[in-house]
Parts: sequence; C-alpha cells; structure tokens
Amino acid sequence: MKYLVFFFLLLSGRADAQLLPPNANETVEVRVLDVGAGLCNLIKMPGGKYIVYDAGGDYNTNGERTMAQIRNFIPVGSEIEMLVLSHTDADHIVAAGQVLREYKVKKLLWGGYERSMIDAEQPTAAYQRIIAALQATPGTVNVNLNQRDSVITPGDHFSVGATTITFLCGFGRPPAEWGLTDKAEKLNAVSIVMRLDFAGNSVLFCGDAVGRHRDDPEDALIATEKFMVERAAQYLPSTVIIAPHHGAKNGSSAAFVKLVKPRAVIFSAGHRFHHPESSTALRYLQYVSTSSIFRTDRGDDEGGTEWDYLRVPATKDGYNDDNVDVLLKSDHSYRVFYLDN
Repeated sequence: MKYLVFFFLLLSGRADAQLLPPNANETVEVRVLDVGAGLCNLIKMPGGKYIVYDAGGDYNTNGERTMAQIRNFIPVGSEIEMLVLSHTDADHIVAAGQVLREYKVKKLLWGGYERSMIDAEQPTAAYQRIIAALQATPGTVNVNLNQRDSVITPGDHFSVGATTITFLCGFGRPPAEWGLTDKAEKLNAVSIVMRLDFAGNSVLFCGDAVGRHRDDPEDALIATEKFMVERAAQYLPSTVIIAPHHGAKNGSSAAFVKLVKPRAVIFSAGHRFHHPESSTALRYLQYVSTSSIFRTDRGDDEGGTEWDYLRVPATKDGYNDDNVDVLLKSDHSYRVFYLDN
C-alpha cells in the first residue's frame, strides 16, 4: 500500500491555492445530525460552499430520514465541494447514494474497503447504491483509496476560502502490521479522519477510528489512533471533537484524547450498542466539563454501560430531536449548542 501522491492536488485542483483570511462576520457551521445510531455531519462554509462528512443513519429506511434532514440544510441541486465517507459501514453511508444523485458532488473521497472484501458476504445495499450512483454521475471525481491501493498522507490538505480541511489518515485497507482479526475492527480502523480549521478554531471528524480493543486496559493504543498519535500528532489538537465510533469503548484511547485535548465533545449516538460508553466519557471528562459534552441521544436509557449523563429512565431516544450545531466565527470565537433547546 502506497501513500497517495499529490493527493491535495486532486482535491483542490491547484497546487498554489492560498488560504484567505476570513471576512468580518463570516461563520463556518457544522451540523451533527441526530440520525439515531449513525453519523452524518454537514459543513457550510462562507459563500454557500458545502462539505458532507458521512451520510449515515437508520439503514432500515434506506437513508430517507437522513436525506430529509440533509435537504433542510443543503438546498437540493446545490454543489457540494466534497463528500467524505469515513468508511463503508451502513450507519455511515446509507444516504450517500442519494446525496450523489440529488446534488452536484464535485469529489467523493472514501476508503472503499467493504465487508465483502473480508469474507464471502454480499456488499451492503448502501454500498451498491453508491456504486450505481457513481455510474449515473460521471462528473463526480471518485477517489477510492482501496482501488488506488493508497493511504492518505497525514497533513494533506486543501482550502476553500478561509477554511482549511486537513486529513490525518485514511486507508484503502487496514495495514497488516496492525494485526487486526475482528471483522468490525478491520472495517472501522480504515476510517478517514479530518480536521476543519477556521479563524483559529477547529473541529476533528473521526468516523469510527479504532484506538483500543473493547476490553483493553486504559493505557492501550492500537490501530488508527496509534497511527495518528505517532504520525499526525501535530494535527490532533482541536477545539471540538466529534468522538470516534459514537463513544464506543474501542475508540478515544487515553493517549489520543490527551493530544486532542478538546474544549467540547460531541457523541453521535442513538438507542443501540449502549453508546456513548461511561468509560469513554470519563476519558474526556479529564479535559472538559459535562456541560461541554453533547450527545445526539439525550434522554436515552439503555442501562448497562451507557453513560448516564442526561439519561431519563425508561426512555428510548428519538430521531432528529438532538441535532448539535458548531459555529466557528471570524472573530475567533466558537459556539456549540443543541438546535432544539
């Protein structure tokens, strides 16, 4: 597997693109949609420029509920600078095919590593919809790391006006030296991780990055997060982190969180898998207060190991009622809040 040469050229189209200073009163908005047990992040930059990071959600509805929320944020037919799919689990890509069909997506960046590449299982319906949509939209530049046998070079970046997107990692398949044997860990560990910077603040998008096995000791560090700690440490410090793997036990290792040292944390979770986990939240609580941690499943009560902050007994989390917005402002301030307060 090789590093993708001139990756940022493919993304930006220009080697000499300069980062512009923000104009007064400009704002970058990041919306973490409440899509249940999944992830979909929408980014709106000055001048009506958009990026979508993951387009997941409830795969039982083929992504239609996620699409309804996307349409409310991005007018149908708009141009999207880039659609980034962290990895190919359905809860991260279920609506991606529709995004490709309903919008003018300039570039698709994804790992392309799919469960059928591990065993004889058929590709998911969500994956097949992406392939069909790409065939129907030949104007979209398809950067599939698996097809290119490539790894993203930490620090590859491009700019849109005063906004910079920096990629920390992303893999066409999990490196053999990681020694992963669990199918889910293999699929999650290839996640594309990126950081958005604007006017002195930043948001870290982590997909389902893997940093530990579920039952590892607290000082464990493996796979995706180990790669970033060792090779991309300078890009990890971030104002806001959208936590790896919905707050699962196998992400947000202590070494990784220590380097990120966020001022706000967002868990994109739903009524499934006991996310976010109490042990994961505790690692972040060394750096932030509970009031600076946001979750898209407020009130959820799965019991067991799920973090009990904001839990309401005997309550099953709903859908599209705990969306979280991040505003990065040109005056170097930022704000994180629930849209539904």
